[in-house]
Amino acid sequence: MVGGQQADLLQLGQQIIALQISLTAMEQARDHFASLYEFAPSAYFELTQQGTIAGVNRAGAELLRVERCDLLDAPFMRFVAPGDIDIVKQKLLGSGLHKGQVSFESSLLRGDGSYLAAQLDGLLLAREAANPLVLLVLTDIGLRKKTEMALREQEKFFRLIAENLGDFIAVLDLEGRRIYNSPSYQRLFGPDRDLRGTDSFAEIHAEDRPRIIEAFQETVRTGVGRQSEYRFVLADGSLRQMESIGGVIRDSAGVVTRVVVVARDVTQRKQAESQLRIAAKAFEADVAFLVTDAAQVIQRVNHAFSDLTGYLAEEVIGRTPAMLSSGRHDAAFYATMWEQIHHFGSWQGEIWNRRKNGEVYPQWLTITAVCSDNQDSASYYVATMADISERKAAEEAIKHLALYDDLTQLPNRRLLMDRLQRALASCARSGHRGALLLIDLDNFKQLNDTHGHDHGDLLLQEVAARLRSCVREADTAARIGGDEFVVMLTDLGESPDEAKRQAAAVGEKILVALNRLYILLGKEHHSTPSIGIALFADQRRSMDDLLKQADIAMYQSKSAGRNTMRFFESAAAA
Repeated sequence: MVGGQQADLLQLGQQIIALQISLTAMEQARDHFASLYEFAPSAYFELTQQGTIAGVNRAGAELLRVERCDLLDAPFMRFVAPGDIDIVKQKLLGSGLHKGQVSFESSLLRGDGSYLAAQLDGLLLAREAANPLVLLVLTDIGLRKKTEMALREQEKFFRLIAENLGDFIAVLDLEGRRIYNSPSYQRLFGPDRDLRGTDSFAEIHAEDRPRIIEAFQETVRTGVGRQSEYRFVLADGSLRQMESIGGVIRDSAGVVTRVVVVARDVTQRKQAESQLRIAAKAFEADVAFLVTDAAQVIQRVNHAFSDLTGYLAEEVIGRTPAMLSSGRHDAAFYATMWEQIHHFGSWQGEIWNRRKNGEVYPQWLTITAVCSDNQDSASYYVATMADISERKAAEEAIKHLALYDDLTQLPNRRLLMDRLQRALASCARSGHRGALLLIDLDNFKQLNDTHGHDHGDLLLQEVAARLRSCVREADTAARIGGDEFVVMLTDLGESPDEAKRQAAAVGEKILVALNRLYILLGKEHHSTPSIGIALFADQRRSMDDLLKQADIAMYQSKSAGRNTMRFFESAAAA
């Protein structure tokens, strides 16, 4: 009996010792894992199901830049950016977490007021005899976000370049099928055709195709692109001269996976070169030629140039064409001209230049850029020029005939109506007023009948000269037919009374001038005018109405005994 009790006590002691060893091991393991938790580089948080921070390691406190004591028992949502609170609550504290681990991105608010781009990984931890906890791991992804943004900006930048370059860009697979096409390249085929996956060699002229395929395969094999020229057949059957060069895209192992082709339409340049060859044969013809280098220094001129400008070859070679400038064109004109030359390879148009003797004359100028083989920039420029003085004089004469009275050289009705329209618009903008003075010569028919039309024509010419002397440069004196003249006054006073006073002063001046004695073919003649005046201030009345009002006022002058003036009054018209 005693022996059995001793055995039981011994066994109990051994169990107690074993339990103590297990407890010690558990405490050591707990301390070990607590140390791992505390000093882990990752930020750990333990949250209650209500979102309160129940635990946090050192990395977590450092990441949020808040003391640990201030984090414990604080609501985690306090450190979430306002715009992300709802999504964080839904992910971490809602029913979604019961379905397993959640992982998402959010913006957090640090203790110092700065924002943190973070990835949140949450897991629900069940505990015996205690409420579950949410284990949350925070990872700073700010650097990754900046890298992603930089990559997106870089992609946007290169796409912007590809989509706005005038050159044609295509990315091809190793069989020559199209993967990507720039908008300029797509425009060659029209907007409705889908180019993805199509054969890039199909539109190349049949005679050029084998050579281009060989160059493509060599680029794939060596990774080195080769410049090529070929003919490209458009859908309508027309041909374009193309120039292209290829490059390769490699994968991380250095293996060629794609070919990038940059092509350019050089049709106009080829045509310019052809025209230049023709021009070289005609260089010594009667057309004036001038050749400069790329820096626009004159290298050569022909005899026709010397005849046109008065300069011998030795006087201009080594200088620039600026020596011919008339000064009539500003810097913007020449900038636009050279921009077109650089872009299209040529320019032509009217320009005013100066001869050696100082005479300024109009010239029709054509400039063509000439490129050497395998060069995109011009090596020299060829200009042809022709004197268009006679043509310009003829154009001016025709214009003058259309707008001016042939006898008096005053503006005719057409030009008067054009200026009146602009005057009405100006009055509407400025608030100033204007006036029309319709002038009819009294008893003019009697002069024609008794002395002949030669006397009448001389009188009309003298009246025109006197009217010019009565008005300002900004005003208009016109002859609208027979013995009728119109004087248009602009920029009168803003008030009706002031404008009327100013118009009356001009009317009196005209009455005095036209009442002076005339000497016609050695004979004295006296003539008087009747004047009707209509004021205007805006565009509410038509031009025809204004002329009618002045006409009514003029007939009132005649009814009043002639040799006087009257203003149009609406009540009088009624």
